[in-house]
Amino acid sequence: MISLNVYGEVVDVAVDRVINAGYSGRDEDTVQAHIDELVADGIPAPETVPAMYELSPSVLQVNPESVRVVGSNTSGEAEFGLVVTGDETYVVAASDQTDRELEQDNIQKAKQIAPNVLSRDAWRLSDLRGRWDDIKLTAWNTTDGDRCQYQRATFGAIREPAELLAIAEERYGGPMDGTVLLSGTVATIDGEVTPGSRFEVSLRDHKVKKELSVGYGIKQM
Repeated sequence: MISLNVYGEVVDVAVDRVINAGYSGRDEDTVQAHIDELVADGIPAPETVPAMYELSPSVLQVNPESVRVVGSNTSGEAEFGLVVTGDETYVVAASDQTDRELEQDNIQKAKQIAPNVLSRDAWRLSDLRGRWDDIKLTAWNTTDGDRCQYQRATFGAIREPAELLAIAEERYGGPMDGTVLLSGTVATIDGEVTPGSRFEVSLRDHKVKKELSVGYGIKQM
């Protein structure tokens, strides 16, 4: 069970499964750029695009102050999250923290061993019609005390929610109620996947001047 704050209303959602999408960009060149930076880090290219990885709901952490990870080579990925219920789909700021060393051998295990972080604040997907592609996705990574912008794009760079949910339903079966799906990410600004001590994600809807954000420290066990 997770609790979201939707415009001041607390919404509790019983989560049955978590799905992480990957390589989900709309532009083939941009997707290839992200694949290339991961391949350079020793991570194999996906067999299908977009990729999908089903995880246990235990990976979810909502608005944590910090997360604990195994090993020094984990890093966050800025994404939007979709929380699906019978009545509504909610949008949250999200990060897929991933163990990069384990990812070289098994991507699904690498994602299961590190958390999926979600913002507590959420928007209704139905309220975002007509301006979805313009919402800005930004991430900051802190390394050695230096906070730098790490990723930057708009939702127009990522496949739309309906398409991602349809692909997930086709591969894993429906219904999708009780599913949390993370969208997949975009390439980093400098083309390098970099571990850090803190990671922050912002979703900015400039047309109505609203923002969802989540940030957390990263502590090695």
